[in-house]
Order: sequence, then C-alpha cells, then structure tokens
Amino acid sequence: MTKKRKYFSTLKYLLLVSVFCTLSIGTPSTLSAQSDPTERLAIQHYQNKEFDKARELFKTIFSKKQDSYIYYYYYRTLLELQEYKELEKVVKQQQRRYPQVQRYKTDLGYLYELTGKMKDANKVYEDVIKNVPNTEHGYRELYSAFLSIAKRDYAETVLIKGRKNLNNPKLYSKELTNIYQQLNQTEKIIEEVISLVSDDDEKYLSSAQEILQNMLMDESDLQKKILVSSSLKKAIQKDPDNLCFLKLNYWVALLNKEYNEAFILARSIDRKSRSEGEIILEFAQIAKENRAYEIGIQALESLIEKGDKTPFLTTATFELLNIKYLVLTTTSPVVLSEARALEKEFKEVIDQYGSHSGTVEWVRKYAHLLAFYVNKPKEALQILDSARIKSGNDKKIEALYKIDMADIYLHTNEIWEATLLYSQVDKSFPNDTIGHLAKFKNAKLSFYIGEFAWAQSQLDILRAATSKFIANDAMYLSFLISDNLEDDDDDDFENNDEGGGQILPLFKENPTDNLALRYFAKADFLMFQNNDQEALKYLDSLSIFSPLTSLNDDVLYRKATIATKQKDYFAAEKYYLEILQYYSSDILADDALFKLAELYEYYLVNIPESMAAYQRLLKDYPGSIYVVDARKRYRYLRGDQIE
Repeated sequence: MTKKRKYFSTLKYLLLVSVFCTLSIGTPSTLSAQSDPTERLAIQHYQNKEFDKARELFKTIFSKKQDSYIYYYYYRTLLELQEYKELEKVVKQQQRRYPQVQRYKTDLGYLYELTGKMKDANKVYEDVIKNVPNTEHGYRELYSAFLSIAKRDYAETVLIKGRKNLNNPKLYSKELTNIYQQLNQTEKIIEEVISLVSDDDEKYLSSAQEILQNMLMDESDLQKKILVSSSLKKAIQKDPDNLCFLKLNYWVALLNKEYNEAFILARSIDRKSRSEGEIILEFAQIAKENRAYEIGIQALESLIEKGDKTPFLTTATFELLNIKYLVLTTTSPVVLSEARALEKEFKEVIDQYGSHSGTVEWVRKYAHLLAFYVNKPKEALQILDSARIKSGNDKKIEALYKIDMADIYLHTNEIWEATLLYSQVDKSFPNDTIGHLAKFKNAKLSFYIGEFAWAQSQLDILRAATSKFIANDAMYLSFLISDNLEDDDDDDFENNDEGGGQILPLFKENPTDNLALRYFAKADFLMFQNNDQEALKYLDSLSIFSPLTSLNDDVLYRKATIATKQKDYFAAEKYYLEILQYYSSDILADDALFKLAELYEYYLVNIPESMAAYQRLLKDYPGSIYVVDARKRYRYLRGDQIE
C-alpha cells in the first residue's frame, strides 16, 4: 500500500470511529450471537484488517442478506479498500430497498464528502432535509443520522425545522443542547434552558435542570457557572413573577454550594409560592446536611421570627437546637460561654414542650450537653432519671436514657455505675440494636480500663450484630486489640478512692504490659471525654516511643478526627492521605477515604477531589459500609439528588 493510500485509509478510519460508534451495528456480544460461521469469519477478517478477504465474504452474504448489521460492515470494508464506485452502488441499492431509512441517505452524502465531492454531498444533505417526514420521529431520526457523521450544523437545522413545522418550540431541547454542548456554545444552551421554562410551566423544570447539570459537570469551568447565574438573574429581572426562573436559580446555587445566594432565593420562592416557611425549612435542612451550619441557623432563626404565622414554628425551633448542638459537638476546644448559651436555649425549649416521647431526642442532647460540655453531670443525671421514670411502659426509651446515664458515669470515672447500667440494657434487649449498643459501649469501657481480653470477647459476639455500624465498629476494635495484645490480660486493678471517687485503673502508672495499647486506649478515652489536647499528647507519645506499632494508622485516624474538630483541615487531609498511602489495605482505609471525601466536600470545598474520592471508594472498597453514603453523596454533588 502506498503512503498516500495509507494516509487516506487512516484518515477514513479515524473519521469512521465517530460515525459508527453510535450506529448499534454490533459489539463483541453481537458477534457471539451470530450463528452463521461465514458471517463470523467475515467479521473476524474485518477485525484483523484483512479487508480483501472480508470483502469477498461480505459481498456474498450481502447478496442474500441486506440487514443493517451486514450492510455497515460491508460499507466500512469497501471504504477501507477505497472501492468507492462499488460502495456507491451498495449504498444506493440499500436506499432503494429501505427508502424510509434516513441514515442510508446521509451515508451517500458522507461518501461523496470523503471523496472530495462536496457539492454532491451538500446536495444530498439538503435534499434529505427537504424531504424528511414531517413527524417527531422523522426529524429525530435524521438528526441522529447527521450527528453520527459529525454534521452538527445539519443536525441543528433538522431540529429547528422540526420545531417550526410541528409548531412546538420546546421540542428537541435535549437534542439541541447536546449539539451546543459539543460545540461549547454555552450561550445557546442557556437560551434553550430559559426558553423551556419561560412560560412558568414546572413540567419542564426537571429537563432544564438536567441540561444545566450536564453543562456544569466540569467544576473547574468557573466561566460557565458565572454565565449561568448572571443569565438566570437577568431572566428573573425581566419576569420576577416566574417561579420556575427562581427555582432554577435556587437549584443552581445549591449545586454550586452558594448557600447565601440560595437562602435569598429560598425566601423569595417561599413568599411567592405562599409556602408559609416550608421552603425555608427545607433549605435549612439541606444546609445542615451539607454542614453549612451558619446559614442554616440564620434560615431557621428567620423562620422562628415569624412566630405563629408559620405552621413550622415548632419544627424550626427543635431543628435550630439540632444544628447548634451539631456545631458545638463537632468543635474542639469548646468555648464554655457558647455551651452555656446553648444550655439556656435547650432548657427554655424543654421547659416549654416538656419531657415526653416526642422530645426524647432533645432531652438526651440536653443532658449530654450538661454533662460533657457544661460540667453539670449531676444535673444531667437527674434530668435523665426523671425522663426515664416518665417514659412509663416504653422500655426502649427507658433503655436509651439508661445508656445516656451510663455514658455520663463513664465520663466522670464512675466505672461500676456505668457498667451496671450498660449490662442492664444488654440483658433486657439481648437481640435488639439497643442491647447491642449497650454491649458495645460496655466492651469499650473494658477497653478503656485495660481489660483487653474481656473487651475482645464481647466485641467478637457483636460482630454478628444486626446493626451494620455496630458490627463494623465491633470488628474494628476487636482487630485493633488482637493485633496489639502482647500478654494475657490478668492485672488485678484496684480502686483508688483518693479524692472521693473511683479512678480508672488505666490511669495508674504500674501496668507495663501492652503499653502501646494502653496509651492508645487512654487517648481514646480522653477523646470520649472531649479532652482532645490531652489525647493528642498520648497519640504523639505513641508515635515517638513505638513508631513501628501496628497502631500507626489508628493514631493517624484519631489525629485527623481531632484536626477536623479544631478546623485544621489541611492537617486532617495530610493524616488521611498518609493512611491511604501507607495503609491502603488495612481496616481503616475506607474510613479514611470516606472522611477525606467529606473533608473535601464540606470544608475545603474541593468538589472534583471529593467526587474522585467517593468514586475511588466505590471502586476500591466495594464492600465498605460507606458505599451507600458515598454513592448518594457522589450523585448529590453531580446534581442528581437536588430537587
């Protein structure tokens, strides 16, 4: 073959890649479905680029069988061999057999174009457009035929003609925006979107969102985001009563995580749609889910200011406590004045609404706040005990209160009171999630005080728990103990009543066995007590005196958790990346990857990195407990879950 022939052959091959990849002419699975050995042999010759052999076989087959599958293989074979006259005959023959199929007509034009006969090619294209069947399917079929040969200008012409002749200006919006997307014609895409909802018909709102979502997939293209936002704002200015414009702009603001802008739009939508605060409440919940706590609080406070004018006053009041509690409990160190201010708000709400089955969640949070953040454990215990008594015959609610009381006893080093309550709940609900939770907390207590063998025996039972999260946590802690346990756990710990209270045996200096594990357990307990600074000292000590311990990834993970609470997000990122670099096969790898994805999404606001991390988790850790949440967050970031 001459160089010139090789050049044209290569050129045509490259052009045909885009032409035939969308033609549904057969895949390896289609090939395996072919029962005719001659067909299989012909296709094999074609795939091996033995075009002369393939041509002879396809010619024989095609004389008996003129379906589209064989036709396109024959078409490409003749094209590769540059047998244009024969190819023209084949195409025209196929046109005569199937005059209603638009693609065979564009095939002839494309053949003329490849052989340099542009005048003939354009005439074919124009004739087929002129004579296209005046039906929705007819225009769409011809559009697809043109798009398959990358004739986007003709494809657009077909769709515009179809709109006009069928008297439907909203027809083919997805197809047209597909063309504009390929041509990077952002302005035309936005025009299509605005046109779709210009008459305020919400039926087209989801289609408009889908179009914009496809265009805004590239998070790095800031120019497109700015153009979309500015265009929608102009549309709102021209038609301020159009709710669809407002909702679309609101959706884009949420997609871009522009929560301040979204809040302004949410208030406008709520007012114009007379939702009485429902839209604002929904926005606050979205903000909370995305950890935009400050703007979420602002939204709820604006709703509460409406008083009895909104039916969502009670819901907003409790939701406000939820968000403020989240902010406080995910911050380190906690500012005492802020904790006391929140204590006052909780008290006012609990006093107003009372302690009953509908306020269990907030009573529990109030007690936790008092004990762990305001240093009022006795008052917290009194509140929980009173609520427990009021719970009456609801044994599960009573059990929840008992678990909370046990947590407070553990927090104040009253070990035996804590383990007694945990054991009571475990015994009362041996086959229930509440019982499993109590057993896990009791095992964790044993871990804290250095009774590692006993803790592990309980954790091994819990690995079969019905709750995946409890089972997962139990498995992790069990592995952590077994990987680091040096000797049998037979220390006889004694109580030290000096100072008027029981002190954790772990805090005594005499135990020397399993020292690395004891240091880690102490750090873990200090984190439980919200004493993160002291916990860091023990974690740092572990890294120094036992650098080769198998606890290294666990230490890094705890440090990342503390760094996030301290808003040192780049330090947290560093720790998570170290885990993924050096311990990618260990048990905490998927945890670290999920937390890293959250870090990018919520705090560093690096959406491409966040999506990449979620994708990596789905691909590399398909059995992870985080798979469902990772898939949900990935789709949310892509825009799928925003309504």
